[in-house]
Amino acid sequence: MKKNLRIVSAAAAALLAVAPVAASAVSTVSAADATTTTTATTTNKPTVDLSGAGSVSESKDTVNVTPSFTLTSAIGNKGVVTTPATLKGSIEASLNGTSVTADVADAAKQVELTSGSTTIYKYDADKKTAENHLGDWNKSTGKVYVVAGQTYTMTLSDVGFSFGKANAGKTLTFKLPNGVTVQQNGKALENNKVNVDQYGNVTGLKFTLSVKAYNSANTSAVSFYDAKSGLVATQGSYMTLANNGDLNVTQLLNDLKAKYEAMQFQNGKFATVDVTTTDADLTAELTKAGIKVNAAGNFEAPASFTATLTAKSEDNGKTASLPVVVTVPNGKVTTVPSQAKTIMHNAYYYDKDAKRVGTDKLTRYNSVTVSPKTTTINGKAYYEVVENGKLSGKFINADNIDGTKRTLKHNAYVYASSKKRANKVVLKKGETVTTYGGSYTFKNGKKYYKIGKDTKKTYVKVANFD
Repeated sequence: MKKNLRIVSAAAAALLAVAPVAASAVSTVSAADATTTTTATTTNKPTVDLSGAGSVSESKDTVNVTPSFTLTSAIGNKGVVTTPATLKGSIEASLNGTSVTADVADAAKQVELTSGSTTIYKYDADKKTAENHLGDWNKSTGKVYVVAGQTYTMTLSDVGFSFGKANAGKTLTFKLPNGVTVQQNGKALENNKVNVDQYGNVTGLKFTLSVKAYNSANTSAVSFYDAKSGLVATQGSYMTLANNGDLNVTQLLNDLKAKYEAMQFQNGKFATVDVTTTDADLTAELTKAGIKVNAAGNFEAPASFTATLTAKSEDNGKTASLPVVVTVPNGKVTTVPSQAKTIMHNAYYYDKDAKRVGTDKLTRYNSVTVSPKTTTINGKAYYEVVENGKLSGKFINADNIDGTKRTLKHNAYVYASSKKRANKVVLKKGETVTTYGGSYTFKNGKKYYKIGKDTKKTYVKVANFD
């Protein structure tokens, strides 16, 4: 369920809207005649499907719901719309650790965008009707219907959630963003609590929210700057000292915001853009990195960690992020010993049991950070990969890095290809040569080992070692 609703008005000739419809239905609306063609399949299960979250207890009965819309303004002049407004939306919901993103086209049977008493967009799946002014000129106001910077009201009606039979008959609580309200069957919910029916469903919901129109005429990006030097920052750095070994989330975030600010070109000049990173965002990032934050926002400071700042323009909705490497000289050293090694032969990742991990591979002649000592798994030597100063649990066959010493059974030439020698060197029988990784099969059908810890094309026939 990763789709997003897209309602787009095109100029004059062919205005086409992908309108929201009932669950499992597909609908197209033409502005020319406002007719609707719908193909539907019968289902009693609401599309916002959180049934995979399993049974929830009273302590975990909160459903985080975020109706999310992005509205861009129309551009027009003297009664003509040159760029129609666009509207995209989805409903994001999470319960018991399970998250879904539901297409509003499936989740809501009715979607309406209004400004005061003026309807700008409205679709009713049951009546199969639509009213669409996203690409029109409003003659009564002398402006386009969707104006940059103005705030509009969105309503999503007849929305349904499925929580599965495991939660049938339970009472759940909706947690909504600021400014979003919910009703059920025309009545406000008491403390945002809803009762799940005998089938595990909640239906008849209506969400109301405000959405500000972004300025589609402004295509400028948001960038972070060092507040002191004025230079653009793509990666930040900050040094601080821990207090008795601890740092505080709020204080750290304030310090980072003071050092780096976000800017955007607006209306012919640079304007400051609000940094949107919150204490909760930073706490979540630290927690994900394995750093525990207590209820007061304090945490034991590692010697080095990353904190990310984000910013979003209220003018055109553009966003930017800045990873800041925080160094704490008196912080706790949490990194493991490591060293950089050069991969001499394409290498796959393996787990502690020497089983392949995924399909990613490291390509030859690139560097990789690994633990200093090898680990023996099933009789073979492996290096464990170190990521962000910690052991990753992923291993690389040491043969692809250090190679294997082999003794020549025959005199051998060094080749650059199946037909061309790399040099005039003749390797003698009984000589020890280091080969790297598995053999390569050349165009002549014969197999060769890479020799020489460099990027030169130097290969010896496998047959000379047999």
